[in-house]
Amino acid sequence: GRFAAPAQAPYTAAKWALEGVSEQMAMELAPFGIRVAIVEPGVTKSAIFAKNIDAPNDTGAYDAHYRRMFGFYGTGIPNATDPLEVAEIVRHAIETDEPELRYLVSWGAAEIANGRDQMADADWVALGASKDDAEYRRRFRDLFSLDLDI
Repeated sequence: GRFAAPAQAPYTAAKWALEGVSEQMAMELAPFGIRVAIVEPGVTKSAIFAKNIDAPNDTGAYDAHYRRMFGFYGTGIPNATDPLEVAEIVRHAIETDEPELRYLVSWGAAEIANGRDQMADADWVALGASKDDAEYRRRFRDLFSLDLDI
């Protein structure tokens, strides 16, 4: 896995499991001429964002995390990639003779993955644990060149 976010444990666990087994399969199947590619989309236009998600209230322990998550998606949805563009990357990965192991696709994917790769683990944990939204937004913008609507 590349990064985790607070309040998303099941999603993160599933994503990292698929990424791990895909990477393992790429190594195991390469001698047989079988190539494996991992497509890592960022924010992509999807019906999931059309659902009415209640905004978090100000009484729970996870309020800051949810507020930031909604801020990330609120910023990303207007910039979201059309799913047909993601499908085109999948088609390319299937049809090319030498697919990449990883394809970072969609708004925010490359910025966050590459930014996280450059961070020390302690800095990532500190960012996620931050209680100050203004400080979080500033640090997020500085680290990933993405401005959040929080």
